[in-house]
Amino acid sequence: MKFSKNAIIGIVVIGTIAILIWGVNFLKGFNMFSSEQIFYARYERVDGLKNSSPVTLRGFKIGQIRSIKFNNALANHLIVEFSISNEYKIPSNTTARIVSSDIMGTKEIKLITGTSKEILQSGDTIKGNIEGDLKEQVSMQMLPLKRKAEKLMSSVDSALSVIQYVFNEETRENLAQSFSSINTTIKSLERTSITLDTIVTGQKSHMENIIVNVDSITGNLKDNNKNITKILQNFSSISDSLSGAEIAQTILQAKQTLQNANQILNKINTGNGSMGMLLNNDTLYMNLEAASNSLTNLLIDLKNNPKKYMHFSLFDTGKTVYLKAEKNKKKQNKDKAVFYQIQIMSSLSQISVDDPAFKRYRNIEEIYFNGRYKYTIGDSQNYKEIIRKLKKVKQDFPDAFIIKITPEDL
Repeated sequence: MKFSKNAIIGIVVIGTIAILIWGVNFLKGFNMFSSEQIFYARYERVDGLKNSSPVTLRGFKIGQIRSIKFNNALANHLIVEFSISNEYKIPSNTTARIVSSDIMGTKEIKLITGTSKEILQSGDTIKGNIEGDLKEQVSMQMLPLKRKAEKLMSSVDSALSVIQYVFNEETRENLAQSFSSINTTIKSLERTSITLDTIVTGQKSHMENIIVNVDSITGNLKDNNKNITKILQNFSSISDSLSGAEIAQTILQAKQTLQNANQILNKINTGNGSMGMLLNNDTLYMNLEAASNSLTNLLIDLKNNPKKYMHFSLFDTGKTVYLKAEKNKKKQNKDKAVFYQIQIMSSLSQISVDDPAFKRYRNIEEIYFNGRYKYTIGDSQNYKEIIRKLKKVKQDFPDAFIIKITPEDL
């Protein structure tokens, strides 16, 4: 079969165009006749990375950069598209780092593989980061030295400031005065030594007399040696008499007495014994106070109700007054037993239980008795408990006292 000249020219032109397209793509890093994986990485900057830059794995080129463009969603990020041959399997936790491939600063992408068993698929995005350039690395190395140099210069400046402050004009004048004073002191010492030498020379005869007198005293002591011996013997006999007086035993007995007294005081302080319990235990005080309050209540009841205690048929000694209070249902249901309350206030006129005069206290009870309104708090059958409560109440109501409620009063 024969082709025409025009057909042959057309085939040649189409082939040439196809080869040209393939060559251009090959130079750009696109191999149209081989299967590749496409991956993406995102960076804040690319630092000189460009199309057709190599992609390496452990120093071996396995792909090329296909394109670099801005991210449409994040305008301050760049998306780098690169291709890798299908024969390489990349773990999912791999990092694509932009590094310098030579001393001239040519950039490439270095894949740092992870240990994940999951494999990235074509079209996935790999985590990207950037290796610091030579300037940044030098700066990081020099930064500690710079900081130390700055601290050293600051210390030197501080030291110079201190020296300048210490050796100011006033200090220099003080030093000059000090040296002058030292010179004057030395001259005074010289004059003093000359004066002492003159005194010693002039009083030489007196010193000789003193030495003669000392020699005479020693001679007298030698001559009266026997008398001194007798005096010492007399002192010895006196000390024997003192020893026979049993002073040591007397002191020992006094010490023992003090120890016994100390033990007694310790027992009293700790509450042991009758005296200690009397001083440290408030039970006796409470009982005495209870007896006093009971006696007061008895006298008041005796005054108001004499017929309860004196039974005379011929004389009417007075009317009988009973303490009757309006109790709530809970009070009406109480056991028939004696209980105690604390009267904090009384008045001729009625006072509201919410009045500020009652301060922070609640459950105030009102009792009308003998023409007066009496206000009480507390309700206890334990007298010790009501005594303790009275001590607290007296801080706010100094005139408060305990009243006794008997079954007959209810």
